[in-house]
Amino acid sequence: MIYRHFFWDFDGTLYDTYGRITRACVAALWDVGVTASYDAVYPVVKRSLDTCYRTFAAPAGVEKDVFLDAYHAHSESEGPESIRPYPGVRETLQAVIDGGGYNYLYTHRGASAAKWLQYDGLEGLFIDGVNSRDGFPPKPAPDALNFLIQKHGLNRADCVMLGDRDIDLDAGKNAGIACALFDPEGYYPDYDTPWRFRDMAALRKTLTE
Repeated sequence: MIYRHFFWDFDGTLYDTYGRITRACVAALWDVGVTASYDAVYPVVKRSLDTCYRTFAAPAGVEKDVFLDAYHAHSESEGPESIRPYPGVRETLQAVIDGGGYNYLYTHRGASAAKWLQYDGLEGLFIDGVNSRDGFPPKPAPDALNFLIQKHGLNRADCVMLGDRDIDLDAGKNAGIACALFDPEGYYPDYDTPWRFRDMAALRKTLTE
């Protein structure tokens, strides 16, 4: 196995959540008086919630907290059927462990990430993790990764950050560790990374076998 310590982003990497997030954003924008289509919001949400706010709500004079409150009011309105792990996630996490490695979660979500991992029986495949409630600066700041690396006494050469966005991988680069892009829809064709995957099967075969 090339690496021993795998740091996983949640949204868009472990779980296919962008459809659900987009629908919640469209509903939130409607609540604050902004009309935007699903197709217009989706690629913006792929960047971040902050980008969505700055693109659609801020120009209309909506305060960020007002938009986020509206978003959170809708974000958990759908059932578990609309937030599922990508195919092969369980097998990939298990392959890391079977190869003598460890999985860590690094997400901007709060407690909901742990809830979904528990719902799908995946929480036991992670040794540790950081979420928004831990108070670290957001990606691409390396603080959360540095914390986990130092806490567990890890060799940075054995670590890899896996994510679907530039800020995920930039956080890894800023922490001095390797990066791997999980990009099923090809949103970042020009991002500079030695590892690029469109599905979990390819990621698993390359990085864990």
